[in-house]
Amino acid sequence: MKVTLNWLKEFLNTDQLEAGEIAQLLTMSGSEVKKIDYMGRKFEKIIIGQIVQCSPHPNADKLSLCQVDTGEELLSIVCGAKNFKVKDKVALALPGAKIGDFTLKRSKIRGQVSEGMMCSEAELGLSEDSEGIMILDQDQKMGQGFAEAMGMDDVAIELEITPNRPDCLSVIGIAREIAALKGLKLKLPAYQPQLAQDKDFELKIQDYSLCSRYSARIFYDIPRIPSPQWLVNRLALCDVRAVDLVVDLTNYVMLETGQPLHAFDKDLLATDKIIVRPAKAGESIRTIDDSQRQLEEGMIVIADAKGPVAIAGIMGGKETEINEKTKTVLLESANFNGPDIMRTSKKLGLRSEASNRFEKKIDPQLTLFAIERFSQLLADIAGQVKSSGIYDNYSQSPVTRELVLRPSQVTRILGAEISTEKIMEILGSLGLNCQPVREGIAVTVPSFRYQDLEREIDLIEEVARIYGFNNFTSQPPRVKQRLGGLSCRQQSLRDIKNCLADLGLRQVINYSFISGKKLQQYRLDVSGQDLVKIINPINEDFQYLRPSLFPGLMGNIMQNLKYRIEDMALFEISKVFTQRKDSKLPEERNILGVVLSGRQQDKGWNQQERAYDFYDLKGILEYLAERYFNSSIIEIKGKEIGFFHPVSGGTWSLEGQDMGMLGQVHPGLLAELEIEQPVYYLEIDLDLFLAKSPKARQFEPVTLYPAVDIDIAIVVDQSVTHQELRQAIEESGSGILQQVRLFDLYQGKQVEAGKKSMAYSLTFKRKDRTLKDTEVEVEVERILSCLAKKFNATLRQ
Repeated sequence: MKVTLNWLKEFLNTDQLEAGEIAQLLTMSGSEVKKIDYMGRKFEKIIIGQIVQCSPHPNADKLSLCQVDTGEELLSIVCGAKNFKVKDKVALALPGAKIGDFTLKRSKIRGQVSEGMMCSEAELGLSEDSEGIMILDQDQKMGQGFAEAMGMDDVAIELEITPNRPDCLSVIGIAREIAALKGLKLKLPAYQPQLAQDKDFELKIQDYSLCSRYSARIFYDIPRIPSPQWLVNRLALCDVRAVDLVVDLTNYVMLETGQPLHAFDKDLLATDKIIVRPAKAGESIRTIDDSQRQLEEGMIVIADAKGPVAIAGIMGGKETEINEKTKTVLLESANFNGPDIMRTSKKLGLRSEASNRFEKKIDPQLTLFAIERFSQLLADIAGQVKSSGIYDNYSQSPVTRELVLRPSQVTRILGAEISTEKIMEILGSLGLNCQPVREGIAVTVPSFRYQDLEREIDLIEEVARIYGFNNFTSQPPRVKQRLGGLSCRQQSLRDIKNCLADLGLRQVINYSFISGKKLQQYRLDVSGQDLVKIINPINEDFQYLRPSLFPGLMGNIMQNLKYRIEDMALFEISKVFTQRKDSKLPEERNILGVVLSGRQQDKGWNQQERAYDFYDLKGILEYLAERYFNSSIIEIKGKEIGFFHPVSGGTWSLEGQDMGMLGQVHPGLLAELEIEQPVYYLEIDLDLFLAKSPKARQFEPVTLYPAVDIDIAIVVDQSVTHQELRQAIEESGSGILQQVRLFDLYQGKQVEAGKKSMAYSLTFKRKDRTLKDTEVEVEVERILSCLAKKFNATLRQ
């Protein structure tokens, strides 16, 4: 919004205001000044002149040659306009004046010297278009500066007002801020509202939650005279175009007080009754911008007996607007519910200065003051105009609030000791009533600050900004420094990352979003109900939260292959998301994903080239199991998973708990992705993995006694798995069996068809003494007997 310096001075007991100082004070107190426009500078070297002689230009039919008196000399001016006559007073631009983008110079036009220019309103920037030059009142003094004579020697200040300060959307509100900041006295116009005693006109409000107050006054036989130049100029300085006297005064009062007004042609209303109500289904209205607008049910409208005559708080209707034939005016001054006005404005795509103020919840006490201020200004301009009393319908909702402010809290929050007297002085300068009480200061919040001063902390903020933030000494906060630490879970996640890095893997980080197209492309087995959909995705690639790390890691593989990086060992630790059935919030799980592809080692003079395979993946898994469970025994179960090879993929479990999957990526999927080398993928549910792992690991000293190693080779059916045999050996062995290791697998001529030979190395050891041969022999016999019974295993000869 914009205010002018001279306008502000009318409400302060001083003429000594500097725009720069005011801008600094207002900005530091929370009302940011965006721009200062010294309007008088635009009219430098433009003065009041009077035409004393005019004759046709000797060399041009459409031009005139004029003699213009400046009060000191006569100047010859060539002019193309036709709307003037001798003795008219005009705005005369002298050489050196800036008109638009060019600087005026003394020149010759068709052989005649022109020593200046008689200006139109458009050339002066006072109107978008105009016919002919600007003709001024005869009482203007010749030679006087145009800006000073026309009230344009002013400074326009543009402010950015925060939404919680609707009281500052007015000249009076800004003047009140300046008065508090500079210790000045605020001068407000006195008024005594005269309420109507008759019931000739009725104001009806159907729902006070939509409109808490509706006030109106009727003016009769308003003279049809133009707005005075001072009014037109002041509105122009605030970027408001003059229309006619009544409309100009409604805009002027709104800018001055913050209360929007609207004027109806009363004779165009259907009845002597105004109804404030929600719009009905199917209703429409043609607004004053000549647009037909369809109303939705529930929008607040002002209506007469026939239908809507205005969209409440936003824009009036075309059928009842002020026109050149208007004689009787109904002036509306109301208080509408801010959220409803905002909703209506957004739905209609229609904003106005009035709606901007109503949206922020203005003071309902302003309605009467604004009507009286309008009446005063109208009387000053047009003389006494017959009018009714003020018709007023008010719900009498509370508009003041009682708060207690403790000076000790002011000191604690602001870090500076401000006396009780100074606090009361600051709050009093803002229009708040203060009284000392036992608890501190009893503060009565007035109606114009009812919306934003709700708590003690709000009052402390007021004290701080008026006292001046620059008056507080900057001090570092006093805090006890404590070293931060990681939880066991955080430490474990970090440890896993370090372990994988030590194994030669590189960490990657991918987006947590995925498209529906990629879900199908990567053959993820998830239903639509399990997916977490983004309500407002930024593009089609970010439709869902990812249910798996697999697509992102495969994307890393493809990206590296584009740059001919073929050997990759990558991992990612991040969250995946699935939709819970019993909650709106998704389930989040920490997952480790590992991909291997390409060569595990290059060919060298002392080594052969070797590609990554399934057992590299399994080795990483066994390493983590050994580290966190003191056991590398994992159980792998074959299972058909969409993106895995049919016979080389499945799930894995530890201690009977399924914790993830691993396998070779399906060749068909790799072909679709144009990947020409095998890829292996491992997934670990870290939430389960870490939850099941022992919280503490105990130190075990190295035994001083030797171990005994016994090798056995058994023949079993090909269907028997190593996992089954190992589990049976460990269960049948006693406490002296320390390790079971498969070191040979044979299928061939020396073994019966349908059978296979599996050789195991068994390690026996005691911690307290050396084992005897007989003890080991008994243990081996028990193991072989168990294997024979369970798997029909025979000892290979």
